Amino acid sequence: MRQGNPFTLNFGVEPANYISRKSQTDEVIQAFTSEPSPSHVFMITGVRGTGKTVFLSEIEDYFQERDWIVCDLSIESDLLLSLASKLYNVNRLYSIFTKAKLNLSFFGIGLDISGVPPVTDIETAVERMMDILRQHDQKLLIAIDEAVNSQSMRKFASEFQLLLRKRFPVYLLMTGLYENLYDLQNEKTLTFLFRAPKIFLPPLDSIAMMDSYQEIFHNSVHDARAMAQLTKGYSYAYQVLGYLCWESGSGSVTDDVLSRFDVFMDEYVYSKIWSEQSPVKQKILTALADSESGNVTEIRQCIQMPPSEFSVYRQRLIRQGLVQSSGYGHIAFTLPRFEIFVRNQSHFVDE
Repeated sequence: MRQGNPFTLNFGVEPANYISRKSQTDEVIQAFTSEPSPSHVFMITGVRGTGKTVFLSEIEDYFQERDWIVCDLSIESDLLLSLASKLYNVNRLYSIFTKAKLNLSFFGIGLDISGVPPVTDIETAVERMMDILRQHDQKLLIAIDEAVNSQSMRKFASEFQLLLRKRFPVYLLMTGLYENLYDLQNEKTLTFLFRAPKIFLPPLDSIAMMDSYQEIFHNSVHDARAMAQLTKGYSYAYQVLGYLCWESGSGSVTDDVLSRFDVFMDEYVYSKIWSEQSPVKQKILTALADSESGNVTEIRQCIQMPPSEFSVYRQRLIRQGLVQSSGYGHIAFTLPRFEIFVRNQSHFVDE
């Protein structure tokens, strides 16, 4: 019986074949475990498909194995209420909260405790719970995936800032698209997020990808290198290419695999990325796709944009992870074969 495909097309699920970003993982772990901790907050960003969620899960697993309390919160929920509920339902904390006579029945959490008035303010409830955790030497890691600048997120972040001031053993790890995190951290009342360390997930290591492809496909160094180079270190592309090669029974980039690769990248990630760009950014990306040299001056003149304005958008695209500097006065796409996708969008519009 043939072994199942070791690669996956699903977002947010740790694949059977996964390349870790050890340097960035160690940075977070060392910061959170140092005494005193240099930072209680990290913001992880990168373009869609760079592996932010899997990176988050890897760090969560590390701390869960070391008996930390780890709470995953959904951005769609009331974050403070969700945090209180999840903490109360952690097996080893339930008896601790009960013995402390913490009555959270007002929020529908736990049972009404006779003779003890219920806490009616969610911020007070969370602080009471954190005080109990501190008394029992318990550390808490809160993880929020795909954070956005919502009312619930702002309320949660304000309360988290207060928890830090009171020196509670609480840590926060958030992932999100650059523009969403930028919007959140620039809220006037959340300046602590602006100072929080940010990790822009880098491309996967090319040698690690080559070794991985060779181990799975038993192909030549030449073929493994060609596969790794095609992905440009883009995490999702690494999975898609491996998936397609496995399905085709080939350990090399054939014309058929390349054609299917373009279709998959378009359908699963590039169309979404493109739709999230403003018309001005789309115009710049289209000019870059049509440029043979990637010369900034030529691109700017092509779209008739002043240098100061172009510089702002260029920097935004770099921070988003869509383009990179490729020598003085030049830029290039960071995503594999994205220029082909962009040209096709222009072609569809022309038609």
